[in-house]
Amino acid sequence: MSRIKDWFLLFRPWSYTATLVPFLIGGALACGVNPDCRTHALLRWGLGLFSGILFQATVNLLNTWGDERSGVDAVPGAIRTTPQVHDGKVSMRALFSVAACCLAVAVAIGVALCFYENPPWTYRHCDMPPEGAGLSFCWTLLLAGILGALGSINYSTGVKFKYHGLGVPFVSFLMGPLEILVAFSIAAPMMADRTLGRFLIGAAMFPVGTLFALAYVVGFLFLFAPIALLVGAIMHGNDMRDIPSDRTAGIVTLASRLGPRRALGYYFFCHVAPYAIMVAIAGFCWYQPLEKYAVFLLPCIALPLSLRTMRRAIRVYRENPASPAWRGLERDTGLVHLVFGVLYAAALFAEV
Repeated sequence: MSRIKDWFLLFRPWSYTATLVPFLIGGALACGVNPDCRTHALLRWGLGLFSGILFQATVNLLNTWGDERSGVDAVPGAIRTTPQVHDGKVSMRALFSVAACCLAVAVAIGVALCFYENPPWTYRHCDMPPEGAGLSFCWTLLLAGILGALGSINYSTGVKFKYHGLGVPFVSFLMGPLEILVAFSIAAPMMADRTLGRFLIGAAMFPVGTLFALAYVVGFLFLFAPIALLVGAIMHGNDMRDIPSDRTAGIVTLASRLGPRRALGYYFFCHVAPYAIMVAIAGFCWYQPLEKYAVFLLPCIALPLSLRTMRRAIRVYRENPASPAWRGLERDTGLVHLVFGVLYAAALFAEV
């Protein structure tokens, strides 16, 4: 039982909501655009979610492995979220082997999901119906999956984005827009490929087509920026806690680079900006009936949770501005991310 508990903590299953939320949003977007995929793609979506969780498990395990190798866990006063390796309960070799197995299974499932059946009735609501039934290949999912796999490997190993102050923006993109695109491509692979094809054709038609393609990308990133900011805030809250030990170990994170005061300011920005974006999205739909645009204000129900988390962070900062003892910010932000994300998915499912 002790060994099971050690591995349970190393896998950090409580963090998997960071994968669940973008998959809910991607799936809701696909089902909102094409109602037929609500039943047809459910199994594919479930397998994709399992693969995404395995990718996150790989990141979690390699993060512990990388922290131990870098020596950050050996710094006096360091807060070890998963001390099992440092305490000798689990060997580095076993940790790396399990991480490699998780990655291999995730990649295998991801590659299998790139193939899909193409019955004509599946996308009869598309403006460009398929030519006929048969086995097809989703290139959009493959490209997005390759980026996700490379990200899983290079977060705290390989390139080590985490140790170069790029961990927060990296996680924001990887577990925000990119994972939403993966989920959408799994649930609606043909639609994803057609959209990608139109985007590439438009980008090649310089200059007008290129400008439209760039505007499309900006709109996509803006639409899902709230999820990117909140998942980044989870990581940033964890880094705020570790500012003293990271500096002692020579590890550069966004929080250690900014310092306590500015790190707190960025943490506030990550909490406030998502609600401002939702208000802006609702404002863009002002010409629609009230129920059509008001639904995009639904995620604002999570605002009291954000306010409570920010007040707590301020109180701890005022107690010791030079070295605030921030604890639990990542847990509180994770709850905000979950509630906000589920409500956002519900809004997309209802109105897109």
